[in-house]
Amino acid sequence: MGSASSGRHGGKPLVEDCLRLDLAQLMRLEPVRDGIAGDGWLEWRLAGQRLGRICFRINLRQPSDARLVLEFRAGQGEVPKIRQSIRLAFTVPNYGGRRWWLICPDTGQRVRCLYLPPGGARFTGRKALGLAYRVERLGHFDRPFEKLFRLQRKLGVAGWGVEPKRRKDMWQRSFDQHLSHHADLDAACAASVLGRMGAKDAKFHEEKS
Repeated sequence: MGSASSGRHGGKPLVEDCLRLDLAQLMRLEPVRDGIAGDGWLEWRLAGQRLGRICFRINLRQPSDARLVLEFRAGQGEVPKIRQSIRLAFTVPNYGGRRWWLICPDTGQRVRCLYLPPGGARFTGRKALGLAYRVERLGHFDRPFEKLFRLQRKLGVAGWGVEPKRRKDMWQRSFDQHLSHHADLDAACAASVLGRMGAKDAKFHEEKS
C-alpha cells in the first residue's frame, strides 16, 4: 500500500493500491468455520515485504447476528489501534449450506471484499470508495502487464518471469487455474513487448524514409 497520493488517479483511489479484505479467503483459514467463533490474523505481503496486517475475530454462532471484528493500525509507528466491527449476512445457494457476505459499512450492500485505501482508517466497499482499476486507464501495450501484476499480487509474487507458488490458504484447483491464467498473461506480455518493438521500428523507418 503506497502513500496517500500514490493511491489516486484522477482524484479517485485505485483498487490495486488498497489492502483488500476477501471474505472467501478468510473463510478458508483453519479457525474459521460456519457455526463457530474463531480468531486469527491476516497479512499482506508483496515480494517478501509486509504491506499490512490485521487481527480478526469472527463469530458465526448466531447467523442473525454474525460479526467480523478487525483490529489494526493505519500507519507506521506507535499509532493507536483501530477496532472495526463489520456485519455479516448469508445467502443459501442451490447446492445447500450458507454463502457468507460482508456488509459494506457505507452502502449496506452485500459484498465479497472490503478495501482499506492509502491513508484510510477503516475498510469499506469499492463502490463507496469510488475505486477504479488501474488497467482501465492504461494503453493497449500496458494492459497485459497490469493484469499479470494484479494476478501476481494475489499470488504473493512480483515481477515478469517470476514463477508463482501456491499459498497455504489457496486450494490446489484455484491455484492451477491461476497458474494457467498466469502463463497466458506472461505470453501476452511477451507479445506486447515484441509488438511495441515492432511499432517503434516501423516508426523509425517511416521517419527515415
